[in-house]
Amino acid sequence: MRRLKCFVVIGALTAAASAVAAGPAAAAKGGNNDTAKQCQRGGWKTLASQTGEPFKNQGDCVNDGAHGLGAAQASAGETACAKLTGSSFTPLQDDTLWMCQYPTPSNPSGPMAALKDACATDSMRPGSQVGFDERNGQTTATCLI
Repeated sequence: MRRLKCFVVIGALTAAASAVAAGPAAAAKGGNNDTAKQCQRGGWKTLASQTGEPFKNQGDCVNDGAHGLGAAQASAGETACAKLTGSSFTPLQDDTLWMCQYPTPSNPSGPMAALKDACATDSMRPGSQVGFDERNGQTTATCLI
């Protein structure tokens, strides 16, 4: 009986030591980390996966973050601009968030709507505006807050 108690105590100590050691190892793999939290409350719209693709929804973003995959800090404007052939994106500061330059398409309404939505997402303000300037076949979209 005494020998059985000894084995039980040793087993319990071994299990406790394993649990203590496993905690930091699990945290190092990611778990429910800060990236997953950034995805909440619409944050997924301003992030992109490590491949640079925008997330389809909050669940995709949280899933990547929870698995420790992280996310690139791409803005919605950068993502929308990247979808335009021949475009270039410039992040700015102060009252101007970003600028996207691209060859003016034959039907400019699609890119304009996408860039307006991206500006509203990035600024997180309903009063944000995008200024469009078309010159010599080149359009410059500027997100203003």
